Amino acid sequence: MEKDNIIHTAIENLNEATAYDVYWDDDQGGAFDGIITIKIKDRHIAFAAEVKQEFRLYQIEELLNRKRGEHPLMIIATKLFPKIKEHLKAKNIAYLEASGNAFIKQNDLLILIEGQKPIQKTKIRPNRAFTKTAVKLLFLFLTDEEWLNRPYREIAKMAGIALGAIPIIINALQDLGFIVKVDEKRYMLANKEELLKRWITAYGEKLKPGIRLGKFVVGENTIKNWKEIPLQVEDTVWGGEPAADILTDYLDPERFTLYTKLKTADLIKNYRIIPEKNGQVEIFEMFWKLDTEKWDTAPPLIVYADLMNTDDSRNIEVAKIIYERYLKDI
Repeated sequence: MEKDNIIHTAIENLNEATAYDVYWDDDQGGAFDGIITIKIKDRHIAFAAEVKQEFRLYQIEELLNRKRGEHPLMIIATKLFPKIKEHLKAKNIAYLEASGNAFIKQNDLLILIEGQKPIQKTKIRPNRAFTKTAVKLLFLFLTDEEWLNRPYREIAKMAGIALGAIPIIINALQDLGFIVKVDEKRYMLANKEELLKRWITAYGEKLKPGIRLGKFVVGENTIKNWKEIPLQVEDTVWGGEPAADILTDYLDPERFTLYTKLKTADLIKNYRIIPEKNGQVEIFEMFWKLDTEKWDTAPPLIVYADLMNTDDSRNIEVAKIIYERYLKDI
């Protein structure tokens, strides 16, 4: 569902549920998508509104930092996850789903609508710029932009993807304005901040589920002393919260993530861990081929994405530190 459809459907359903008149005006040249106004008798209550299919916690935190003048903020989405709704209510941020579900509290106005059946996203033609294969390729480019100008055979080998996929993905990224031509022989990344956001989402949704090996259990004393586990960094490294603690010394891990090149049998043999659906440690395949000995963890870009995709405010704060220390020059 495109933005115009989300807005139209959400307003129509809110109108029907409340009998209030609701209007939309595009925020021409402003920091938000538009202004949504609710008319109640002779009162007009306006909100600066941002519209998306769905929202992650870090996206909401970014919106709070934008200048929106005198208007409070409203989030409009096709669907919002329960955890996001709880966060918005706690911060008294209005939200409206396409179905008409809403939380709007402003002065003496309170609109709370729940239980409306979610409206499904319309099917959109897959964007080849952010497929599973593209996520691997973009990881290489975001880590070292010089790879963008190397021979395709070298790129394919380093990214672990098919040679024929590279021009297709690069062309798709050019169409979206994320790769631009500098001269006849050189290209560069563009709009990097937005590209990084898109990559984080695609990594969490497209690639990471497919490289998940499962959850594993280790001894309770071992997990309490997780830093003493003798990882061989050429084949297995920490990701997520443990890696963030190693990189920043600013996070006490509650969830444990490992990335590995090993098969399950070798993991069990080398690290004395066993599969368990409720295990403390979640393990993923190490898909990159960069020099892992440079870090005692997954590369900072992976750790950053792991944290940003948790929708945990504690993790997101530490992710900001990782960004400033290791990624801001991307």
